[in-house]
Amino acid sequence: MKHHVYNKVYVLLAVLQVTAFSGCIQETERETIPVITWAGVPADMSEEIFPMLKACGVDCHLGLYGDSGEARVALKAAGDAGIGLIPGFPGIRDSTGTAVAMLKDAKALVAWHIKDEPELSDIRWIAELVRQVRSLDVEHPPYVNLYPDWAWGQDDYADNIEAFASQVDVPFYSFDQYPVTEKDGEIQIRPTWYRNLEVFSAMARRHGKPFWAFALTSSHHLGAPSPPAFYPVPTPGHLRLQVFSDLLYGAQAIQYFTAGGLYDSGTSERTPVYDIVKEVNGEIKAYSPVFLGCSVEGVWHTGDTVPSHTRRLEAMPHPAVESLSVSGEGGVISLVSNGGHIYLAIQNRDCEHDAVLDISFTRKVRLFTPEGVGRYDGRPVTLTAGNIAVFDLGKSR
Repeated sequence: MKHHVYNKVYVLLAVLQVTAFSGCIQETERETIPVITWAGVPADMSEEIFPMLKACGVDCHLGLYGDSGEARVALKAAGDAGIGLIPGFPGIRDSTGTAVAMLKDAKALVAWHIKDEPELSDIRWIAELVRQVRSLDVEHPPYVNLYPDWAWGQDDYADNIEAFASQVDVPFYSFDQYPVTEKDGEIQIRPTWYRNLEVFSAMARRHGKPFWAFALTSSHHLGAPSPPAFYPVPTPGHLRLQVFSDLLYGAQAIQYFTAGGLYDSGTSERTPVYDIVKEVNGEIKAYSPVFLGCSVEGVWHTGDTVPSHTRRLEAMPHPAVESLSVSGEGGVISLVSNGGHIYLAIQNRDCEHDAVLDISFTRKVRLFTPEGVGRYDGRPVTLTAGNIAVFDLGKSR
């Protein structure tokens, strides 16, 4: 029986779960949240860089190439390294039948990259191309990544992504927004970020499909027409804030923009960000039993002020919780169900400073950490910048 790298992912996407990539990737004891890097690896460097990505805990790379020949080179390198590949190149649109026939049997192929950050006017042709690709290849889905609200109508964002979802038949949705910016040496969080997570996750739930989200690994300046910003080199707190907020809202895959932030393009040596990403990836994998395939029962925020378009925690999120407070900037509170259990995940919403979680329960609960699971002893929990605490409240009733 022939195996493709995305078979398991694709099947479980149909039942609203995303699993670790299989096929050319070595099987693990349990499935984990897929981790994907975006761009930043030229085809002629794939053989050298892809094993580094694999060692960092990356499951798949999305590469943008000049033609099918470059994509073929990258697919071979990905297969050899044991990661999946989502290739994008002009031929997917310009000569769809030829491109799909040429590459669809590559063992590392995960999906077809159709378009990144399309304009609203692109929806019609994207919908037709998605239909065509799906008719030619039933095993590898088309992938489209959407803008955040600033580029898709601001207050009309919910209506616009709903229009996309109603017209474009993809098995999962993806959007990007990078919230951690720096101005005059001060870290600032984009005020619309949690609004985007609220709106996008709600759209995905309405359509019964998973969504994928991003974290930023590459420092750069962003200019007009987007809201101007400088994105700093990420710290562990910056990455944890992004990754764990994504997961608390139900994201089923984490994407990093870009792979170029993990290595020096001149020397191919690992950057300091590489080690941070590797550590965070280990945490993503460790928390996968909680978040992979979960149902988000509710998300709330605490603090003196809460982000716009979010819900303030006015009452305890579950009968098992007696009291709850997060010091400093406040927290993100997520109640999820998975595998017959209810989990409470609490995040420090400050990506620069530690916070203290004071929490008490009406019954005995377990504390779920990357190191393991044990009975919670009732003491306050120190949440490092952007980090989370996860409690297993017991079986769903």
